[in-house]
Amino acid sequence: MATTTTTPTELAKALAGADSAERVAKAFVRPYLRRHFARAKDAKGTSWNLTPAQVKAVKEAWKKRQA
Repeated sequence: MATTTTTPTELAKALAGADSAERVAKAFVRPYLRRHFARAKDAKGTSWNLTPAQVKAVKEAWKKRQA
């Protein structure tokens, strides 16, 4: 069974569209993840593959922000 992973930029693209994806990733998605799902210091600079729980939390926070 294949699993798919989501990156912060892919998630931002789903939230805000392709034209705004990088801006939303930098301004909202990554800061949110750092506050609520901090990674170990040695993970800095590595790919961030989000769990379904992380994706759900970011989507909910984004929805609240847009309301």
